[in-house]
Amino acid sequence: MKILLLPLALLLGYAAPKPPRIQLKGYFSCQSSLIASTGDALTCYARTQRECRNGEVVLAFEKRLGKRDAKAVFGIVDTIHVRTATPGRYLTITSCTTAGGQPRQYFVLFRSDAASKEYLGSIIRVWGVNAQNQLVTVPVKNIKCLNDDYGAD
Repeated sequence: MKILLLPLALLLGYAAPKPPRIQLKGYFSCQSSLIASTGDALTCYARTQRECRNGEVVLAFEKRLGKRDAKAVFGIVDTIHVRTATPGRYLTITSCTTAGGQPRQYFVLFRSDAASKEYLGSIIRVWGVNAQNQLVTVPVKNIKCLNDDYGAD
């Protein structure tokens, strides 16, 4: 009987290991946004509050680890390091629509001259999440992004 259980025990013992979650020790969350369709999140991290708007930031895709009705616990599965220290450039997480697509949440790097309009017009770079749960650059050419601060004086 023990011999029959040995292959099963070995098989279960050699299950594929889970990939380690990314840890950002010494960083704090600057801004975050839930992705409505999946319950996952996009979060921007920095070492200091000053660097949130102007410095070295980490863009993170966070996968929800629990069920939708359970307490929200997230694990970082992919990151991109971005430098935003150029004057007049800002980073935000906002809803954008690509040509023929549904609105989704994206990280958007834009020039400050776009901040007074309903849609961001001077977009420099955009990052989104692909089907493999990786952060990727999205072409800027046919994207339209909401300015979440529009009308807030």
